[in-house]
Amino acid sequence: MAKVLGISFCVLMCSLVVREHNKSFSLILSVAGGILSFLTISDKVGELFTSLMSLSASVPSGVMYVKLMLKVLCIVIITQFTVDICRDNGENALASFTEVSAKVLVLSLVMPLFETVISMVVGLVK
Repeated sequence: MAKVLGISFCVLMCSLVVREHNKSFSLILSVAGGILSFLTISDKVGELFTSLMSLSASVPSGVMYVKLMLKVLCIVIITQFTVDICRDNGENALASFTEVSAKVLVLSLVMPLFETVISMVVGLVK
């Protein structure tokens, strides 16, 4: 965690200094810093993925739900990163549109799960 905080702080300071002279390079620096921060923790993401897949293998049809969860998680992370970049550059309308689009995409992905849960509940009630 200290590496991520250190990278973020250094990129922030550099970006603030550079922004006065070249706004587009400041944006590139921020994006590169975000990617570098994510790459710093990428080994932990691999371990987490392996743990989730081994856990889901013990549950019938669990692999399907874990894959769905990982897809949704990736969409949320990428969307948050994109929205933050948009807002940092004063594009609030684009950021809001991106958030709404991601929410609709996530809802469309989890709709089959909702249908399954509702049919189970109806089956239990009958």
